[in-house]
Amino acid sequence: MSLAFKRIKLYTKLVLILIVALAIGMVLIKNRDNTVKIWFFWVVDPQQPINVVWLLLCAAVASVVSWWVLLKALTLVKDMRELHRQEQQREIAKAQEDRAKELQEQERRIDQKISKVIGSEAEPTE
Repeated sequence: MSLAFKRIKLYTKLVLILIVALAIGMVLIKNRDNTVKIWFFWVVDPQQPINVVWLLLCAAVASVVSWWVLLKALTLVKDMRELHRQEQQREIAKAQEDRAKELQEQERRIDQKISKVIGSEAEPTE
């Protein structure tokens, strides 16, 4: 990627971030004198008006925290699946290793039997 393209991409991101920050600032400034009466699971008194700016900020923080928790939960599920897959692979590898040992033992017994048969044929009978 050329330096000029990186610079354009960087300044485009900067401008977009500034536009979003300006829009958020305008919403907060324009609503600083507005109040609202809300009910929220007995946390706030529905008879007391609440400043809209505080309500917006609390909603924004709650949204960010919710996304963070959701991403952590999804990462946890992904890690659990990976762990389960690794355990299955370990079990398969152990089963293959056990089978290989068993086959080596069978091969050793067969070799012993063959060597006994060959050894008995080599002895002369008188």
